[in-house]
Amino acid sequence: MEKTKKNIGTIIALISGLLMLGAVKIWAPVCQKQLDLYWKSGDYKQMHMKCFFTEKAVIYLAVILVITSLAALIKKQKIVIIPILVGLFLYLSTTNGSLGIGLCKPGGDMLCTATRTWIYIVAGTSFLAGIINFILRDKKGIN
Repeated sequence: MEKTKKNIGTIIALISGLLMLGAVKIWAPVCQKQLDLYWKSGDYKQMHMKCFFTEKAVIYLAVILVITSLAALIKKQKIVIIPILVGLFLYLSTTNGSLGIGLCKPGGDMLCTATRTWIYIVAGTSFLAGIINFILRDKKGIN
């Protein structure tokens, strides 16, 4: 019981990463529609929407979170900075500003609205996992 209590933040980070992978790939995938682009010259091209690229970024962030959490559990260490940064970057990936990629507008009939909810949930739990590990850390240093 004591070991599980010490590793609770890292276990939460691991579950968060796995949930994010499952969400974007299985139960809340982004839409696979493409935009039709017409040029003045009469050329026609299709291009993926923003949510396609957000999905790729979220997958990479979730894999980073899962791998570092597994490594921390194996080495019996706590990770503080990675879950906090992954949570922050997950949240920022949904914004349409200069820091994020963006998703479709909320409230529409696009699949991205469910994906956005899952990204927010996992971003919050990942951030919380880092804070928990910070509170329960050894006073020797931060990993």
